[in-house]
Amino acid sequence: MILIRPSVISGSITAPPSKSYSHRALTISLISERDSKISNLSRGRDVNATLRVIRSMGAELSGEADVRISPPPRPKVPEDVLDCGGSGTTIRFFTSIASLTERGYTVLTGNDSLRRRPMGPLLDAINELGGWAVSTRMDGTPPLVVRGGGLRGGNVVLPGDISSQFFSSLMISGTLMDEGVHIETLGDIVSWPYVEMTAVTLGLAGVSVQYNRKSIKIRPVRPQGLDFVVPGDFGLAAPIMAMASITGGEVEVKGLDLDLPQADSYIIDVLEAFGVNISLGKSSITVKGRPERPVNLNLRDAPDLLPVAAVLASFVKGRSEIKGVKHARVKESDRVAIMARELRKVGVDVIELEDGLIINGSGEVLGGKVLDPEKDHRIFMSLVALAAGSKESCGITNEEWVRDSYPDFLNVVPALGLEVRY
Repeated sequence: MILIRPSVISGSITAPPSKSYSHRALTISLISERDSKISNLSRGRDVNATLRVIRSMGAELSGEADVRISPPPRPKVPEDVLDCGGSGTTIRFFTSIASLTERGYTVLTGNDSLRRRPMGPLLDAINELGGWAVSTRMDGTPPLVVRGGGLRGGNVVLPGDISSQFFSSLMISGTLMDEGVHIETLGDIVSWPYVEMTAVTLGLAGVSVQYNRKSIKIRPVRPQGLDFVVPGDFGLAAPIMAMASITGGEVEVKGLDLDLPQADSYIIDVLEAFGVNISLGKSSITVKGRPERPVNLNLRDAPDLLPVAAVLASFVKGRSEIKGVKHARVKESDRVAIMARELRKVGVDVIELEDGLIINGSGEVLGGKVLDPEKDHRIFMSLVALAAGSKESCGITNEEWVRDSYPDFLNVVPALGLEVRY
């Protein structure tokens, strides 16, 4: 457990590498025609899980700052079970890629949190596209068994209200399906910007994607390889932006790409909605000023911002509504329920909805409690921000789980003024 004392957060940081772009670049590099070079790769545990998987499936890697990936002629059946750790992106991307191996069976699993993540719609889609994939417990959750031999491809319908990762998985693997893939959606796709991120990364590897919110078409054209610099991650920098705001400080976040799509770039709109002053540079954002007014937010396309938005809402007077995040209940944790519970501990008036939270802020947070993010890296970082702005110090457990996405977080924030004791 760590102890966070009330602090003022100010200074300048470089945003950590994007976790989502790192996953996509590595996955595409495995199935590419030529070598890829990826710079500024995330070193969080989730991305390390993807690194292990592509090695297990035949990729050869070299280099540190600039990672070179030499792909196999086609993905290989791994010699052992693929342990995806806690990374939902990893298991969802490679469930469909496991169907592309020449022959044999691939087993995919992960930690206790991952083994609760829904996979059923993706398994059904693989089976409809000519493959064979099952949940060993027959309930649509990992562990999974996937048969190789390739996929015929063709048309498939997917529900859009659970995870955009199902769509991204089939988009990437569709490049090696015999007929490509045409995905139609039932309802709008949640977290839509993540689909755009996949399309953009495929485009950089020479694959043209036709897509809108109702239909996605991938032709059977193998990616040609990537020469890609991973941009900074808006979502991982967001708790630091919030921390500066609620403590009355000022922070500059550098290393961001304002042109490449990212779901969590919506943090700019979120902060501005709260009345926080935002200054945009060519590749940076400066955040200054406390949150001043309550908000009505729909985070359907950026559910990972729920914990940060809930913390910001706790420090303004008035009723804030954060909705559209039912799918945040099936992330690393039930983020809706856990944020409601932890905010109540420190005196915040919270109403839990099926798809979000209503927060009746008083303008201050008491603190003085032990907070538990339950092995969820994004909740942990947001609770650190909450504690920094509280009137009394807070203890926070499960700090080691921040290594899933931002292993340097607890080194970076003390340099900005956060008082931390171990």
